[in-house]
Amino acid sequence: MIFLLIYVGLLAGILFMYQEELKKEPNEFGLKLIGYYILASLPFKLFWISMPIGFLITFYLLTQTRVKYKKQKQLASLLGLIVFFLNMVL
Repeated sequence: MIFLLIYVGLLAGILFMYQEELKKEPNEFGLKLIGYYILASLPFKLFWISMPIGFLITFYLLTQTRVKYKKQKQLASLLGLIVFFLNMVL
């Protein structure tokens, strides 16, 4: 239950902080932020070790030269990485 509250709280925070950008690109930007957040929080388990493969994928996607709103997407992926580590600890 606490994980659900953490996920919902962080997603609401992301969408609230970038409300101006949501007005510029109506539907796509919010979904992209949520996608980067969820992808970065996905673990890959090999035996007993969890690896942040989703964060590495988002890191690769953000190294492209023509990425709009790069800082916002980086923040969403970093929040996903934080949730990944919280899931490992808790």
